[in-house]
Amino acid sequence: MQVSSEELKNASWDARIELTQQEEKELQEQLHNFFMLSQAMQNIDLNEVEAFSDAHKNQNILRKDIVEPSLPLKQALENAPDTDTSSFHVPRIIEE
Repeated sequence: MQVSSEELKNASWDARIELTQQEEKELQEQLHNFFMLSQAMQNIDLNEVEAFSDAHKNQNILRKDIVEPSLPLKQALENAPDTDTSSFHVPRIIEE
């Protein structure tokens, strides 16, 4: 499958991405290679392959969830540049 220049321009406009001529050409080639690979993969015979839902046979590889005491508030706020008695102060980033 070949992606036309027009389709690529429409997709880049939708994504709000400006592409140079060189980037457009490279992306077209990469997309072509991707579609060729996916087409080749569709021709693979999977009848003899056993279905599975998980690639790993491990049951629970995570550590146990152990409840432990929290860090004391004073120690948690100790290295912060600006705090009050119970919280960090950070610069406001939302514009009004």
